[in-house]
Amino acid sequence: MATNPKPQAPWGEYVPFVGYMTAEQFAFFPGDDGWNYELHQGRLIAMPRPGKQHAKIQERFFLTLGLYIRNNNLGSLDGTGCYNLPLPNNTEEVLCPDLSYVTPAREASMQIRGSYPVGAPDLVIEIASPNDTHPALTAKAITYLQASVQLIWIVWPNSQTIELWQPTSPLKPTATLRTSDMLDGLSIIPGFRCPVQDIFTL
Repeated sequence: MATNPKPQAPWGEYVPFVGYMTAEQFAFFPGDDGWNYELHQGRLIAMPRPGKQHAKIQERFFLTLGLYIRNNNLGSLDGTGCYNLPLPNNTEEVLCPDLSYVTPAREASMQIRGSYPVGAPDLVIEIASPNDTHPALTAKAITYLQASVQLIWIVWPNSQTIELWQPTSPLKPTATLRTSDMLDGLSIIPGFRCPVQDIFTL
């Protein structure tokens, strides 16, 4: 039987006794055991399901960013959902951001294979859990950028900061926003601006 590979999973934990799988096989993996799953480099990664603070921050994004997107006919902000992400090395990963946004033009060109759209969203929002580390979410951000995500916001509830990631800086954040700063949709969601403080007002 397979055992946990070394090094350890960059985020979450590799699932023991489960071998390598494809994105199609991942879609049929049973997940009714209190854990969330993603597929990284062919290996299954398990992560604890989020808590109440996470849910409250997610709600704040729906009430600010989500309403802005809908009111301006820009599509919709999606909650936790998985994407089949083709990477430059001809591999695929299945990652499930906490929130995501796909422009209508990109969404129209995305195919569905099995359960998941094939291709990257334009915006990814990841809300750090208490056990998440900066190296772990840095690894995840780099993977998203390799898959052609255009804008990433990594939200750190404990420090009340939001890291901004873009393809122009594929190995580190382009900025770290604090509660006195403004969150800007840039060219992905033109015109959207929100005080960072509002995201952490629970």
